[in-house]
Amino acid sequence: MNIYITRLNAMGNIMQTMQCMAAEIAHQLGFREMGVYHYNANAEKAGERAVRFDGMIAGMSAGDIVVCQFHTWNGLKFERGLVDHIKAYHGRVIIFIHSLEALMIKSSRFMLGETIELYNQAEALIVPSHEMKKLLLDSGIRGDMKFIVQEMWDYTTEMELRTMPIFRKEIHCPGVAPQLVQNWKYEIPLKQDAGLKPDELLMELSRGGFGLEWHHDEQAYQYMRYGSSYTLSRYLAAGIPVIVPAGISCQKLIEENHLGLVADTLDEAVKDVEAMEESQYQEYVRHVGRFAPALRNGYYTKKCLIDAVLALFREDMGRGLSQAADAYELGEYEFLTVSLKKSYGGNRALSWNMSGKPDGFLIYDTSGKLVEETDNSYQHYSLIKEEGMEGFVIKAYVNTLKGKMIVAKSAPVYLHVESKDAAPLVSVVIPAYNAENYVVRCIDTVLAQSFADMEVVIVDDGSVDHTPDILVWYAENYQNIRVIRQENAGVQAARNAGIMHAKGEYTGFVDSDDMIRPDMVERLYECIKSNGCDIAITSGYEINHRGYSPIMQHSIKEDTAFTAEDFLRMYASGGYAMPAVWNKLYRTSLVKEHLFPLIRYEDEAWTPYVLSYAEMICYLNICAYEYDRINCGSSLVDAWARKSKEEVFQDHKCSILFYLEQGNPKRLELLKKLAKSELSSFMKALAYVGYEELRKQVEGMG
Repeated sequence: MNIYITRLNAMGNIMQTMQCMAAEIAHQLGFREMGVYHYNANAEKAGERAVRFDGMIAGMSAGDIVVCQFHTWNGLKFERGLVDHIKAYHGRVIIFIHSLEALMIKSSRFMLGETIELYNQAEALIVPSHEMKKLLLDSGIRGDMKFIVQEMWDYTTEMELRTMPIFRKEIHCPGVAPQLVQNWKYEIPLKQDAGLKPDELLMELSRGGFGLEWHHDEQAYQYMRYGSSYTLSRYLAAGIPVIVPAGISCQKLIEENHLGLVADTLDEAVKDVEAMEESQYQEYVRHVGRFAPALRNGYYTKKCLIDAVLALFREDMGRGLSQAADAYELGEYEFLTVSLKKSYGGNRALSWNMSGKPDGFLIYDTSGKLVEETDNSYQHYSLIKEEGMEGFVIKAYVNTLKGKMIVAKSAPVYLHVESKDAAPLVSVVIPAYNAENYVVRCIDTVLAQSFADMEVVIVDDGSVDHTPDILVWYAENYQNIRVIRQENAGVQAARNAGIMHAKGEYTGFVDSDDMIRPDMVERLYECIKSNGCDIAITSGYEINHRGYSPIMQHSIKEDTAFTAEDFLRMYASGGYAMPAVWNKLYRTSLVKEHLFPLIRYEDEAWTPYVLSYAEMICYLNICAYEYDRINCGSSLVDAWARKSKEEVFQDHKCSILFYLEQGNPKRLELLKKLAKSELSSFMKALAYVGYEELRKQVEGMG
């Protein structure tokens, strides 16, 4: 048995380059080559084309396998004829889909049905992404088709890249991206990579900066959503981090391997580059450096070719599914928890937690009436403002070419108020001041937690709006809620009051304008207990008018105990960018002994302070906290902007001196390193002479 792979010739563009690279990698596996020449196939008569095909497959024997790299740019008639001839000689066909012309080119959408008919002639399909697999199944690919997912293109080279990329705030873009260059409006330079030979280009890219793979219109974005980018792999092979739009096919691979920035808009991406420190950049470079050798040596192509051949001989590999909907389930989409609780004002608070990320949700009452529809794939809470409806069903959907496809359905959920008299294991403290517009949402998401042994301590910091009425209602309706009222003294004093009233073994904080996901407390509690830690940390989402952006993500092993020294070392090196108090669960005895200082920027002061007294710390990258900047973020920014540089400096000085003077003396050197790192950032951002003087003072401490 021989195995052949087609190779496109005489086209002279990136499509030919990709096919030639795949063929050369296949040669290393013992594949033979079957040449395909790009020509005006539509002008060729059927008899002439048949002679051409006979010549192409002349060396093939019955039972041989041919991997057809499609599309050939010779048209569907040519590709159908090639497959028909291979099968007529009892050859076996694998189609390696590089791109789908009916998706890439809007005027070619009419070809989708014929393309599906062609692909159905193969025994196996190599597709660039899981999204492409789903699209093909939606569009009529037969249910028993074998699928192999490529995930990412290789970028092979024999060059040795011996130098590490250096930190440069510059962005590279493909040589054929005129729209990007023409519309570029940012101070960070955009370098268009054109006119260089492949090895020269790789060497130039390896010097540093970021690789940008972006779209200029909806059609280009759809291609990135379903396809796999060769340009993207070139940047990674060169060893530099990438910038890509959210929603593309390899987003998860980039995020989980820490290969670069994923952003909703170019504005957001450029802002992230402008704010990046050298230590953060080098962390990306380190991860890309580990990832790149696989691309440079062709391992993705080798793997998908080997798996595709094996799938022809094994029943348990690459199976498609009888129905397109099943492709979305596969255990990927499932409602894990659903709860329905009474909410303030006679409303109902519906909350849910699910695996997988659908495109939206449909909420029905138990009679089948549609109550709400949302295209927010991150949503996990809905306030239903109709009294009398006692039960609901939630359906998750994904968007397909045929419309919304239901991928998961919850069991009916009915109103239930839990009664807990046992001592709580976890206390959640919520400080609230004039929060009538959003505190209901916050409390509802805390009450929706899958962790039952929990109390909620809400501290009303002297509110003068309707916040006290709201809190009284919750205390009267939920036994696990306690409300503490005090004269207005600030969020620091409110948190301290909550700490002193906390009865749980562990304590967490939630700000009144934020939300938490339904499994946050349970996941952090399990992590902190199983690892014997003092503090458990989660990543989160920042919510702004652009959407949801992951924050507080760290490239450290999850669900593993780290010493406080190791974590502070990462913090001081710039690997922990946000000193938040609310994305953590703390041992209560630790926070009772180390209360918040009554100063501005208390989070900057208290976070390193309390970390310095911990022994062991663990982390989960589950984005369970939602930091909402839409409700009151702009007012805080405006208030900060009205301050003079001297006022801002004095606030920063107080916070830094607090954790240096009050922090654990055993960890003073690490705290000093953190302070100098923060002062360096402040000096760059604010250009105020006081920061340099304070840095010298810090160096002399101890």
